[in-house]
Amino acid sequence: MIPQISFSILLCVAIFALAFNLEVGTVGVASNLSAIMIVLGGTLAATLIAYPWRRLVGTVRLLRKAFSSKDEIDWTRNTIVALARTYQKSGIRFLEQMGEKLPEGYLKTAVEHISYNYSRDEIEHILNKEAQLLYSRYEAADKIICSMARLAPALGLTGTIVSLIRTFGHISDTGGLVGYMGIALLSTFYGVVLANLCFTPLSNRLREFMDQEALRLDLIQEGILDLYDQENPVAMKYKLESLSPPSTSGSEARIVASRPKVVVMAAPKIQAVGASS
Repeated sequence: MIPQISFSILLCVAIFALAFNLEVGTVGVASNLSAIMIVLGGTLAATLIAYPWRRLVGTVRLLRKAFSSKDEIDWTRNTIVALARTYQKSGIRFLEQMGEKLPEGYLKTAVEHISYNYSRDEIEHILNKEAQLLYSRYEAADKIICSMARLAPALGLTGTIVSLIRTFGHISDTGGLVGYMGIALLSTFYGVVLANLCFTPLSNRLREFMDQEALRLDLIQEGILDLYDQENPVAMKYKLESLSPPSTSGSEARIVASRPKVVVMAAPKIQAVGASS
């Protein structure tokens, strides 16, 4: 962590050293790159000081999953019902074999707990603990994105102050003073844009994904406990349907479908902070 913080501090020093010494006289490519360097580079450096690198990588992976994932409520419900039918007709061995075909994730782990002959209370306790761990990971990712949404406008204002300081050095050039003021406002513009059109929407998308996963996790917990109690599969199906929203797809997913999905516990909604004036 110390090398990462040292690198982040050096990155901040380098960014502002370039900002103060880079000669930019007109609004163009160079001035835009300078503003983006201060806002985006400064936001990244400040985030690296506050959070470990592996959590930033995990946040990026989580965002990719949030944008690429599909509604799997139907697949989860149908899979649990199929597992219940197998368990009722063929016993624990066939249930274990079907569990091995499931993709890695919360559901597969929950089925394994039944095959390990844990008691009902032990299964419920383990599932709750695993859900809390998954919840903390999602909450940490959302917290990082909200932090970046707060940092971007502040770094934009900082870039504007840097440009204004340099503008005072050219106060005698009244003809080019308007151009220097335009350059000064670019950093604020990029800070507001990144906060409100990038980081805040990403946070909202992540929370929407977390809400969907929370519902899916509830279905798995209810279904696994009913599976342990060997409830009637038809009754389980109606119960799980009452806990899930109406189907958005008419296709039935098969239990053997391999889907690289890791189910996690979603966090309660965290108010994203946008740009502040």
